[in-house]
Amino acid sequence: MTGAAPIEPTTRRRSLVQRARDLSIGAKLSGVVAMFLVAMMGALIIVALSLSMSSGVRAYVSAESQSSKGQKNAVYAITRYLQTGDRRAWTYFQNAIAVPLGGRRARLELLRDQYDELAVYQGFLAGGVPAEDIPEMIFLFRNFRSLSFFAEAVDIWGKADDCVQELMNMSREIAVAENTAQLDDQRRRLFLNRIDAINTRVTALQQGFSAVLAGGARTVQWLLLGVIMTAAGVLLGIAMLVAWLVSNDLRKSIEGLRDGTVRVAQGDLSTMVEVRSRDELGVLAGELNNMISSRHQAEVALKAATQFREKIMEHVTNAIFTMDREGRFMTANRRTSDITGYPVEELLGMPWAELISDEAHLKDVYRRYQQTLDGGDPITNHEVPLTRRNGSVVTVQFSIAALSQDGAVFGAVGAAEDITARKRDEAELKARADELTRSNADLEQFAYVASHDLQEPLRTVSGFAQLLQKRYEGKLGPDADEYIGFVTSGAQRMKSLIEDLLAYSRVSRASDATQPVDLNRVVATAMANVHGAISAAAATVTAGELPTILGNERQMVQLFQNLIGNAVKFCRPDVAPMVEIAAERQGDDWELRVRDNGIGIDEKHAEQVFGLFQRLHAREKYPGNGIGLTICKKIVDLHRGRISAEPAEPGTRFRIVLPASLPPA
Repeated sequence: MTGAAPIEPTTRRRSLVQRARDLSIGAKLSGVVAMFLVAMMGALIIVALSLSMSSGVRAYVSAESQSSKGQKNAVYAITRYLQTGDRRAWTYFQNAIAVPLGGRRARLELLRDQYDELAVYQGFLAGGVPAEDIPEMIFLFRNFRSLSFFAEAVDIWGKADDCVQELMNMSREIAVAENTAQLDDQRRRLFLNRIDAINTRVTALQQGFSAVLAGGARTVQWLLLGVIMTAAGVLLGIAMLVAWLVSNDLRKSIEGLRDGTVRVAQGDLSTMVEVRSRDELGVLAGELNNMISSRHQAEVALKAATQFREKIMEHVTNAIFTMDREGRFMTANRRTSDITGYPVEELLGMPWAELISDEAHLKDVYRRYQQTLDGGDPITNHEVPLTRRNGSVVTVQFSIAALSQDGAVFGAVGAAEDITARKRDEAELKARADELTRSNADLEQFAYVASHDLQEPLRTVSGFAQLLQKRYEGKLGPDADEYIGFVTSGAQRMKSLIEDLLAYSRVSRASDATQPVDLNRVVATAMANVHGAISAAAATVTAGELPTILGNERQMVQLFQNLIGNAVKFCRPDVAPMVEIAAERQGDDWELRVRDNGIGIDEKHAEQVFGLFQRLHAREKYPGNGIGLTICKKIVDLHRGRISAEPAEPGTRFRIVLPASLPPA
């Protein structure tokens, strides 16, 4: 399939335009609106700034007016004092000069990098500035002092303050001259001339301050107005450009989706829709591509599945067929033809009832088939004799399930297998199993009778051999003593073998393994039976909490008695034997574990030890006939369980798995 694939940002850097294109449609429209809002907010901020600056300039002009008035009053008062010597004029001078001096203190404080706002407030208030104008004056001074017009105004303000300070210094000189009686007419005229000169300079500076400040404010206002118009125009143009780009991109995406849907409707699944962005339309285009790809894959898979089904139908070993509600064949594979003997062409439309000649089986199958079609359970693994086309009869095993569409059952699907040969083999196998069971029973009976009947002649041989040994030992020569010893020892071993064989045959003949057996009591009895061996070997036997099972108590005692006895017998030199018995539930079974610390067992002999008369050690080192574990395995087998041995390092661990609930034999 061909077509444009989405751009992966993780494999290549995306341009700013592509990043903007990937935004959602809502985000794009919100961006356009945001640009207009930014333009409006910028204009409002600039207007507010312009108003604040105008208000500040107005406040400074007003403050300059108050300062000029104070300075004029101070000049008038000190001139009158020099002319008349009136002390009231001197007091009036002190009050009047405080106004420009207050403004001077505020200016000097504002020139500091870290200014004291309270000192600035006090200075401006002393200069006659209303409290509500002071914040705007501070804002204008601190933020626009670098502007040329405001810097020039501040410089003029400083020069005027110097003149006021000079006037203040002159007042101190007048006070000193008066106190020293040096204030004559000539000096009065000199002071008056200096005052006139200061007044002339201050007046010019104050006029220049107002002119510079007002002219600069007008210039800045026009400049801000131009900025407002320019910014608004730029932002509006950008917003219009973005709106055009968004609409153009949406138009192309919609056209691509339309063309893609038309191609899909016409059955063309070879071309993908171009994914231009990651907005909602881009996501929709991606989903459409996924749908096209999925449909294409589904068609390929359907074609492959159809071919696969056809091959399966023709090559499976079972008959597969479908039937309508009346039981007529609608489809059938080659194996159905092989089993029935009818060609597929003849089977189609034939009722299945024609293949069953036995009336009883026909009624039973018909009843089951109708129940399945009426919503009952499917027919599973049902056996029925089937009459082939040539009249021969075969046994088939079939399963049938209902077929439905839109909730309505219209037929059934089935599978059948010819089990004629299997049934014949099962019958033969059962006959052989029955024969083997009878043979095993005869062998067990023979072993029991033989081991029982051989004990009497063996006792005679053993008794006379012992009598010969007792009466003629040392009288017939060394060879005769050795031969008599061989006969006695052999008789004893034969006796032991016959007793073990008899014990084994008795276990095999037992069948009462369905009674509740408390294994805690079983282990206690087994320990009591081998108490002598345990005491002689200084062995320690511990058992955890054990369950109650269904079985034969006498056989279970013999099982644990043999295992504990083996653990005590096959111990390591100079190591006291230790035996641990535990139980754990494993699903529907109990796992019993008997572990010792003895000589252990090689893993390759783990199965061999359960064989009849199997020994791994010399008789002189460890006595016995090798039948104890064979009896254990026989007991476990009779209880539908299993037993195994494994190395435990040190020692051996026996695992016995018994059913928690034993069914009747």
